[in-house]
Amino acid sequence: MCIEGSQGVAGCENPKPSLTDLVVLEHGLYAGDPVSKVLLKPLTGRTHQLRVHCSALGHPVVGDLTYGEVSGREDRPFRMMLHAFYLRIPTDTECVEVCTPDPFLPSLDACWSPHTLLQSLDQLVQALRATPDPDPEDRGPRPGSPSALLPGPGRPPPPPTKPPETEAQRGPCLQWLSEWT
Repeated sequence: MCIEGSQGVAGCENPKPSLTDLVVLEHGLYAGDPVSKVLLKPLTGRTHQLRVHCSALGHPVVGDLTYGEVSGREDRPFRMMLHAFYLRIPTDTECVEVCTPDPFLPSLDACWSPHTLLQSLDQLVQALRATPDPDPEDRGPRPGSPSALLPGPGRPPPPPTKPPETEAQRGPCLQWLSEWT
């Protein structure tokens, strides 16, 4: 990562800007170490952007052996704790949206022990779904941070834009996803 004053450092000859919105969802412990569950929204698409930004903040992704801290416990966790939870790809003909179940739950990983909920993941996904897609012709930065659209302390969640998906609608999609993977 290139920061102010790093010109002349190897790899920083032609830096490109990169932006990531970060919202803290929950605080807890992972295998006894303090951690936070966060929602990351990349606003640009640089290689390893989310991992590099978290590491640069001093909070690397749990299990990231490249940008994280070597703890001597390479067997824990069993994988890097980075997961694509919600994906929206607007095209000229349709908007493709995929939302997976939250994999970071104590019932799925006994090492994760949450203790303080700060933001509801469901409310944040509703806010993301309500956010309009940027104009593909507009390559410049949009005024204001997209995280301003996300609910937070003192900001109510936006009203739902469409009724929640039914189990009948969800079933075929999950079937397709399981066959595809």
